[in-house]
Amino acid sequence: MSASLTESENSKKQITEKTNAVCTEEDADVALQYLKRAHAENVALSDESSAVDVAEKMAKNYYGSHELEPKLLRKVDFFILPFLCCTYLLMFLDKALLNYAASMGIKQHLKGDEFSNLGTIFSAAYIFAEPFVTFCIQRYPISKVMGVFITLWGAVLACHSACKSYASLMIVRTLLGLFESSSAVGCIAISGMYYTKSEQSARIGFWATQAGTGYIVGGLISFGFLHYHGTDFTSWQIMFLVVGLVTVLFGVITFLYLPDNVTNAWFLDEKEKIEVLQHIRANQTGLENKKFKKHQLKELFFHDKLTYPMLLLTACSQISTGAIGTFSVTITQTFGFDKYETALLQLPIGAITALIILITTQMLSLWGHYTLVTFSMYIPAIIGCIVMICLPLSHKIGNLFALYLLYSGSCVITNIYIWNSCNTSGYSKRVFRNAITMVVYNVSCIVAPQMFRTSSAPRYIPAKIALLVTQCVCVPLQLYIGYLCKKENKKRDREQEGQVTSSYQFLDLTDIENRSFRYVY
Repeated sequence: MSASLTESENSKKQITEKTNAVCTEEDADVALQYLKRAHAENVALSDESSAVDVAEKMAKNYYGSHELEPKLLRKVDFFILPFLCCTYLLMFLDKALLNYAASMGIKQHLKGDEFSNLGTIFSAAYIFAEPFVTFCIQRYPISKVMGVFITLWGAVLACHSACKSYASLMIVRTLLGLFESSSAVGCIAISGMYYTKSEQSARIGFWATQAGTGYIVGGLISFGFLHYHGTDFTSWQIMFLVVGLVTVLFGVITFLYLPDNVTNAWFLDEKEKIEVLQHIRANQTGLENKKFKKHQLKELFFHDKLTYPMLLLTACSQISTGAIGTFSVTITQTFGFDKYETALLQLPIGAITALIILITTQMLSLWGHYTLVTFSMYIPAIIGCIVMICLPLSHKIGNLFALYLLYSGSCVITNIYIWNSCNTSGYSKRVFRNAITMVVYNVSCIVAPQMFRTSSAPRYIPAKIALLVTQCVCVPLQLYIGYLCKKENKKRDREQEGQVTSSYQFLDLTDIENRSFRYVY
């Protein structure tokens, strides 16, 4: 008991010291600086009042939840969600066009495992660029970073149409991976700026659902272009050109119209900005801080006991994404469907993916129970793997439905986005947690396509067994992470039992430094 009290006292002392440092050095969260400038709380830092006094007055004024008027929440949704949804849709679609091009003739320019290598080099480039992109998002206005990168990846996508050799395709796939590395990290960061934790679950679900929409749009686009039979310019080349130009246009719009954060959102007046900032204060995760803080990265990698279990869960669960993201068309063709049927059979994949993401994220938003909801998503994927291993390829419908079941496990990445956003405080720590998650995600996307070797075609049994094993590993791992979160919450409850707790939101404290923080599980 005494050890617990000592730890609590040390934590309070540490927070007090950090609070004074934050207020005197003016390196607090952007939201706190904005509120002070706007005199939102009618407190001033004078000779008679210390930085801690100011912070505690602000905490008392805004401690707990603050309901946002439905009209204002809808206004935020109207201007922010379309950017997030379109970004994720184009990111997923642009990356997946290679999958659809497999049935449109692109493999005529490739041999052996070269098609697998195109999927691998994209993910390798994504990993290489992620630290740089994350630094840019941390350091510079996020709208400008996102706008530039979206425009560049659209231009690179259009350049795919000029490629007819393995070497040229490797170059453009590398560049595409470099520029698309901004997409998911940027979307997660923006979601945390405008919404509470429960609202983030729903909104992240909305824009992550565009992965399913991407399957539908991609299937329809590829089916349509399959009916073009030109000689100089093939169907897959036109597909890349058209989608690439659309992406460039959206990138320019993002650069010009996406706000950097709440404090300079052009569609909100001063009163509405303050209302939104009060609303998200209860998250205790902050808004934005452009000062890079090394101690938060040190905490992430060396002191946070949740970091590596979550990364392992990401790696194991997303092996399925890397596999079916590149090879779903190829696998479907092994069941005996022609190229036209294969293109259309990608449409149910989109609907299934969208429904899974939408239903599970709305469940998280309404009821919580993150661990149980995510746990349930692995079961259909495990069943699908077993069926595909056991059934011969002649059972076309059975194998097709088993393939569809795999997408339940693949959709777990959306829940991981939500977990990162809700359970990480400290802007540098949160941005780099998202970054390392995407690095591990793409490691899985590198490994997975290499499991589908031409020597094991057409059944690809070794790859299917690997998918089964990784999905099974996710089950106990997910339960263990939930146990760690629950245990830590109970520990903090005991520390603060009988005490009046202060809320130091917008002081850019991490979830470990702020003992009032509670984890979602």
